[in-house]
Amino acid sequence: MKRMVIFICIVVIAAGFSHATSENKKPSSYSELVSWYMQLEENYPDYMEVFPANELYGLGKVDGGYDLYYVRITNESNGLLKPEVLFLGSPHGDETAGTIGLYWTAKWLLENKDENEWVKWLLDHREIYIEISHNPYGFDHRQRWDANEWDLNREADYDWRGYNSELWGSVNGKTLYHFINDHAIRVGTDFHGGVRMLLYPWSSTHADVKGKSPFSNKVYSYAPPDFYFYHTACLRLGDYMGDFGGDLNEDNIGTIPTTVGYPAPGCLAAWAYGGNVKRAKAEDEFVNDELYGNYDGCGIFWVSPEISTIKDPPEWKFGDYERGYIAEILRYVLHQTDIAQPYILWSYPENNSCVAGSVKVKWQVYGCLNVDETYVMYTFSDNLTDWVMGEVHDEYNGDYRGGTYWDGKVWEESIDVPEGVRDVYARAYARVDGIYSSILAPEIYGTSYLRIVQERTNESYLEVLNTSDGVEVIKGHIWWSSPLLHIRVGGILLPEKGGVYVMGKEVMRLDTEKAIILGRMNMTVEGEYSKVEFYVDGNMAYEDDSPPYIFPLSGIGRHTVTARMYYDGGIVEDNREIIIFAI
Repeated sequence: MKRMVIFICIVVIAAGFSHATSENKKPSSYSELVSWYMQLEENYPDYMEVFPANELYGLGKVDGGYDLYYVRITNESNGLLKPEVLFLGSPHGDETAGTIGLYWTAKWLLENKDENEWVKWLLDHREIYIEISHNPYGFDHRQRWDANEWDLNREADYDWRGYNSELWGSVNGKTLYHFINDHAIRVGTDFHGGVRMLLYPWSSTHADVKGKSPFSNKVYSYAPPDFYFYHTACLRLGDYMGDFGGDLNEDNIGTIPTTVGYPAPGCLAAWAYGGNVKRAKAEDEFVNDELYGNYDGCGIFWVSPEISTIKDPPEWKFGDYERGYIAEILRYVLHQTDIAQPYILWSYPENNSCVAGSVKVKWQVYGCLNVDETYVMYTFSDNLTDWVMGEVHDEYNGDYRGGTYWDGKVWEESIDVPEGVRDVYARAYARVDGIYSSILAPEIYGTSYLRIVQERTNESYLEVLNTSDGVEVIKGHIWWSSPLLHIRVGGILLPEKGGVYVMGKEVMRLDTEKAIILGRMNMTVEGEYSKVEFYVDGNMAYEDDSPPYIFPLSGIGRHTVTARMYYDGGIVEDNREIIIFAI
């Protein structure tokens, strides 16, 4: 399977940004922003739904007469009950980069789902939720507060102290906590602006608990039990987002009071992370669960990015999908959507493809910070028995980071195929993030609060949630596996990719996908087939129904030659890009 390269900028060059000059990047109002999303829903009805969540929970209008529109993006045709992620337009209405950037991110995902296999995989296997704006009144009036002059990032039920707010006083806040308790959110975000930072819990409690960065030894106060996971993930996220708005590093990534310089009691990040006091027992003193009930939906990997040093950046700073705040929000969403759950994808060869000669498989591990072990199991049996275990790769075992797609790591295994074997089946396996099963200050916290950490490090973990999608069962997995890969042994043996041939003999090799041919030579297909058809640039040119399957190549120019091979189980194809000079 062809994979997207690590850096999203390379992908977006190919995708293009058709709206860079023809459309405004900043809407004039909340209603216009909502209309943009509704147009996307009309264009992609099987992937997108826009709905007023406040009405869903019977909470009435937001002060100022607004509905709170939420968006779901997923491939609805293959069902729900997928890992869910949630991104909020800024609680502070005058901080606009994240709120607006989320729309352009949604647009890019939908427009690229058919061309980019990684994006397609994410939309097939994730539910992405967006709250268009957590503060529509503030967005329209370009002010921090809502219509009541409340701070919507100080009303949450974690260490609430009444600063410019009432406890869950707004329809905005009530809608959010109902929505989170009605779902199994794994990763969440509320966007901010005014400085350049990535902030994570805690916000005002556990001041004496200190975490030391495993990379720089810098010490952070107000540290949560999952400090190491938070810190490592945010450092990688900061690297990936880019530095258009300024470099993100350990000077501006960390716990909220240590990094931003003041406590933030009642903020959304701390509540979304620690509000489930059934599991986070040490937080019971800070949560009014006696009044509102336990928040079963909490336990979320929640990060609060401060995107732009200017709260309401000018339009030119939003840029495009290659550079600017739009590009950074897109990368942020991709990274956080990916990390919701580990998974493995094949990077070579494509499923049901033909491979001539020896078989080499390649795979990458996603959705995690570190690969502790990985290996391939393979069999030549059509009934999937008699599996053979390949080499165990454990170079990064016990590290905080390494061996993943995000590190550019591609794992490989060569499989020796016995004579006469025509089918190979393989699965790749990986154990990930084991180091994060050890938390900070276990004598205080007891256990990890994050469901995404528990799921990948605690085999006995079990969480059953009644959600709007149905009953969500989250079980702990130590090992994660890839889809089954089927390879048909055979295909085009000669010419090989990158080979340079003179009168049919290879004289050198180049780093290219094309074969360069000087003088006539035969294309040779290996395998057992009822017949092989040869096509040049899509046009049928030759057929051979007995081995060896040979097609004489001649002519001048650049061509695509495809071998279509027929066997009892169906049809497979192999092709070569050639540059030929042969009369």
